[in-house]
Amino acid sequence: MPETRQQRRPLVITLTVALALLLVWATWIAVHNGMSDLYARPAIDFLEEKRFDGYTVSEAEWQAIEFSVAEANGMMPRNPQYLEALGWLHQLKLSLFADELSIEDMDAHAKAARDYFQEAVESRPTWPYYWGNLALEDYRRGNYAADTYSMALANASHFGPWKNDTQRLVMDLGSETWDFLSPHAKREFVLNVERGLHRQPQNAVRIVHDYGAWPKICEASNGLPGTTLPHLQTLCAQERFAE
Repeated sequence: MPETRQQRRPLVITLTVALALLLVWATWIAVHNGMSDLYARPAIDFLEEKRFDGYTVSEAEWQAIEFSVAEANGMMPRNPQYLEALGWLHQLKLSLFADELSIEDMDAHAKAARDYFQEAVESRPTWPYYWGNLALEDYRRGNYAADTYSMALANASHFGPWKNDTQRLVMDLGSETWDFLSPHAKREFVLNVERGLHRQPQNAVRIVHDYGAWPKICEASNGLPGTTLPHLQTLCAQERFAE
């Protein structure tokens, strides 16, 4: 039996209300995101500018930046950019004001930095810089043997294979902590060095050489079946790296 106009009316009303609610929700999200960016953007830009001054900020500036980014993070939780900035701020607190902090405060800031970096990774798990932050924080805390350190270093390499700064970070940390890396992390590190020799050979040779890690890397590169490593093979064939 065909639907009557009266039977169709409730359905039309329901669809109209649902559409209106959807538009209101979308508008609220847009406004909320815009408000959070108003809080965070000037603070993050200021922090980025200070990077070129060696991150020399006063206590008052640190408090103002932390307040703005924390407010933005409260409005838009799990935004990885805000989380990363908060992690940086707690790292900065440790490096700039360590003499003024108690042991308990230092531990609290170190934990906060790592927690924020971990949340950023969880929010955007394919971004190599977030994994690099996490690896660097574990390194600073001496957690070389932790599975989380190996995983973070391996993922930084895996997700940022051709990013120059990520390559240098992985080569730097991996060369120093080679003996503590998991087999998977060692494999990713060797692949990272191979790419580094292709993209930035002088940096790659210097970084690994500074840690005296070439003999170990050359030995490990021979044990990666099915992998072509032309730059490593050429370099390791030289007596000064093979011995």
